[in-house]
Amino acid sequence: MIKLAIYERGETYAHWATIRDRNGVKVNPTSVKISIYDPCDVVLVNQQNMTNSATGVYYYNYDTIDSSATYGEYTVVVKAVSGTSNVGTYYSHFYVMPWKVEESVRHKMGITDDKDIDDDALTELCWMAYKRVLREAYIHHYADEPLGNPDTGVGFDGTNTSFRTPHYPIADIGGDGAVHGTDLGVPTVTVCEQDITGWWIGSDGARRSLRVVVGYALDGRINLYQEGTATPIPSNNEGVYLEYWEQYNSFDDVLFRDAVAYLASHFVNLRLTQRDKVTLADINRNQPIIMTNPGIFLKEYKQLLKKVSKPRVNGV
Repeated sequence: MIKLAIYERGETYAHWATIRDRNGVKVNPTSVKISIYDPCDVVLVNQQNMTNSATGVYYYNYDTIDSSATYGEYTVVVKAVSGTSNVGTYYSHFYVMPWKVEESVRHKMGITDDKDIDDDALTELCWMAYKRVLREAYIHHYADEPLGNPDTGVGFDGTNTSFRTPHYPIADIGGDGAVHGTDLGVPTVTVCEQDITGWWIGSDGARRSLRVVVGYALDGRINLYQEGTATPIPSNNEGVYLEYWEQYNSFDDVLFRDAVAYLASHFVNLRLTQRDKVTLADINRNQPIIMTNPGIFLKEYKQLLKKVSKPRVNGV
């Protein structure tokens, strides 16, 4: 079984698979192919042959986790076809994140190997913590009315499409490494993690979705259109509204990463106290942390979150 793991942009993901028959004996099927999908279910590797290194052992190096790779969970599908056309399908996953948070979690908790907690479970909890902290560190704005053209001040005159959010920078609430509107600049190319969306009310009172394109997230520049088109919002609209998250200008990435590690440690701590998930030896090994200070990681996380999610004030 392939363990889950966290990779950073620029690294190579090596996938190993061991193929066995129904008797547990390693065998070489007629073909073994691999497919890899990104967090938006886009095919990155499509049915490529894996390299056979020994009987029943295959590998594939995916060395194109580039500098703009989407953060999130990647799905790996391996299909083995036997000489009699029997098909075996194997699924696994790995994550691409801004940093290897699992290393910090192991250090904070004193976990030295996967006897305490499996790599797959630890990786999943780290991603959960990352997504949770994003939601709690940023400021949510709902039904905000956009400001006029940043350069001219023009509003909804039937031709203008350039606007600005009342609050900025616009945050990457999806955590995928980029700030997205509803598409990537082409109406038909939608994104799975939308960081800013909206709607408008027509003169007939009907609510319609906005097409939002992010121009420059740091100063809130956006372009607004009628959904799926390049058509401006009509001047006789009854209201235009946005939903998005704001990141403070004083946002401290170092503190943010530490907060994620502490929350992930808290999740691991909870996992280790579930006796049906671990052995008694596992619990005994971690007893000083779990029993003596059951809330220590959560407490540290909340203290860090206050520093991350609040604007800094001079002299404080």
